[in-house]
Amino acid sequence: MCNIHHDDKSGITIDHALLETTFQLAETAHTVYPFGLGEPLLHPHIVSIVERYKASGSMVSLTTNGMLMNEEISEGFIAGGLDYLAISIDAAETVLLSEIRKGADLKKISDNIMSLNRLKKARQSKTPYLSLNVVVQAGNFHQLPMIIRLAEQWNISSVTFSPITVHKHIPKIQNEIVGPEFIQGKKILEDCGLEAEARGVRIDTRRLDLVLKGSRWDEIYRKTMPCPEPFRFMVIRANGDIFPCCNWDVNKPVARIDVSKRISVTDLEEAWRSQKWHALRERVVLKNYPAECRVCMSNFTRPFCDEEIA
Repeated sequence: MCNIHHDDKSGITIDHALLETTFQLAETAHTVYPFGLGEPLLHPHIVSIVERYKASGSMVSLTTNGMLMNEEISEGFIAGGLDYLAISIDAAETVLLSEIRKGADLKKISDNIMSLNRLKKARQSKTPYLSLNVVVQAGNFHQLPMIIRLAEQWNISSVTFSPITVHKHIPKIQNEIVGPEFIQGKKILEDCGLEAEARGVRIDTRRLDLVLKGSRWDEIYRKTMPCPEPFRFMVIRANGDIFPCCNWDVNKPVARIDVSKRISVTDLEEAWRSQKWHALRERVVLKNYPAECRVCMSNFTRPFCDEEIA
């Protein structure tokens, strides 16, 4: 197992015995992502959680919206050894950002990032390495070059542009989907390339490129390696449900552990080797993907690496 994704979004009080077990399991992991699909900095003990996972010898990575990243938390992340911190920001102007992310305050986020940078410099620390995650949609596409300029201003050298995920049950999102019909897209991406080169910022537009080209996801994934997630990833929710990736249907766990009793590493190992998980891996190897995988692929959220889409 290479990664552990700890998810506490279920609304259930975290079982501390389970948390202790994940600290033990982290000794076998390459990277730990102690968050779910919510805001990890809401957890009152996020700094100590990072410290414990780092003590296991694993890499630790977090994604945040940046709003709660005060000086105390930033100090804790630096001292605790957090390796990577990605900040999600979907606009370069205050009004638009607050429209896309309700309650977001661009100035506050900027102040928090600059404060973290000052603390890193004062402590002569290179970590946490910072990056930006941008969900690209029709309403913010024109601001992508501006976001690259913000990255330079914040001393952030890496920006990932990902197309908004299609959720057919959310009508409002349908108006924000970008595709081949978005004729301004190519020119804006060219401008992004020029901005990035001039400012020394790396940008990742792979998934966005595929969407704008109208690429057939099924053809792309048919030619590439099977999805690696069921072979390296374990998402553990606070209620004991376990999933092979963070895009899986939360109502269909692949395994489950009993959080009413003290959990051991052996319990997690049994879940990892369960027949249901083995059957899923077999389907993935044969590229007979279940419905959950096909939905993920159609949104280009399935992991792939450079050589797969060259």
